[in-house]
Amino acid sequence: MNQVLFVDDEENILNGLRRRLHAKRPGWKTHFALSGKMALEMCAQNSIDVVVSDMRMPGMDGSTLLEKIRISHPEATRIILSGFAEDEAILRTVGPAHQYLAKPCDEGLLIETIEHALELKGMLQRPGLRALISGIDALASPPDTYMRLVKTLEDPMAGNDRITSIVSADIALTAEVLKLTNSAYFAITQKISSVSHAVRMIGMDTLKSLALFVGLFQGFKGPGHITRRLNLLCHRSQQIGVTAALIAEAEGLGKQMSMMVPSAGMLSHIGSLVLLMNRTQEMEQVMAHVERDNVSIITAEEEVFGAAHPEIGAYLLGLWGFPGPVVQAVAFHHRPADVPERTMTPLSALYFAQMLCRDINNPTQASQYPDQIDMAYLEAIGKTGRLETWREIATKVNNQYKTLTR
Repeated sequence: MNQVLFVDDEENILNGLRRRLHAKRPGWKTHFALSGKMALEMCAQNSIDVVVSDMRMPGMDGSTLLEKIRISHPEATRIILSGFAEDEAILRTVGPAHQYLAKPCDEGLLIETIEHALELKGMLQRPGLRALISGIDALASPPDTYMRLVKTLEDPMAGNDRITSIVSADIALTAEVLKLTNSAYFAITQKISSVSHAVRMIGMDTLKSLALFVGLFQGFKGPGHITRRLNLLCHRSQQIGVTAALIAEAEGLGKQMSMMVPSAGMLSHIGSLVLLMNRTQEMEQVMAHVERDNVSIITAEEEVFGAAHPEIGAYLLGLWGFPGPVVQAVAFHHRPADVPERTMTPLSALYFAQMLCRDINNPTQASQYPDQIDMAYLEAIGKTGRLETWREIATKVNNQYKTLTR
């Protein structure tokens, strides 16, 4: 049975939650604490899966409480509820939380957020995964620019000018936004140099994904050769996302669904990024193992970490509130056949884009589709005759990215 702990110094709020949740979620075992001290005692006595805490409490505030829980119970998902209106206050205090929800919080959204966290935990129960993620300080919350964008996008009164000002204040993000809008996906003959125009073109989901990826990359202060590898990973992920979006459009998935694909592609290797940043030496062992023993990156990562980058990335993106289809695509981008659907989906487009981009970027290796691509899956979704068309798309995107990244 899933155990959820709610912490708030107002007894009426807890009593209301107790009544409503008992009726709506009888399968949950719920606990209620009026203080941080009481919450820590309950955590010590029970195997808590999710902690939902108010921010402002006397004695021990929510941030301090969740930091203590992060250390003592790293496997617990931590969600904070805050009535703070100031963006800077939020950015300073939600570090120990996996996810931030603004008060007053709709009950449906709160339940959905908790359920999503529990579903991810159920799906991602590989040994050591939760402890691995929770033990990395840099993963406690996303980068500042990303958080500012998310907060601004939640405001129905926020216009393009506010979003543009956030992007423009981040030089690295601005460069990547302009690079993406001048890529093959948007098929614009005239070069885009206006940040405001670029922001309108790429869509908010893709913008958030780019801000997350770039923000994490900027925070790395390690060796130069790892920085270069991270930079390559960032650009390769963008290339995969653009290729996947063009494949999705070519297969008639529709503009709206195709617009989601660059985001999934960009984030497909977010797990690799955080491992390179925070477990640098182990990741160098992983890469050496791949090259030396001709094993897959998934196999090598699982041997070293007990989990691989797709699960790590999906877990984080779920906690950070990304849409379900994006989380699913990231989780299964190496093994799409594990998902029940047998039709062309954004996940399918992402998988084939990844495989084709890898093949194109390694021209010295002979291209043997049956050895690289799941041909049974390709046949099951009825697309065996489309592979060469997709390869032409991937080649076009690759050639354009060579000019954009010089």
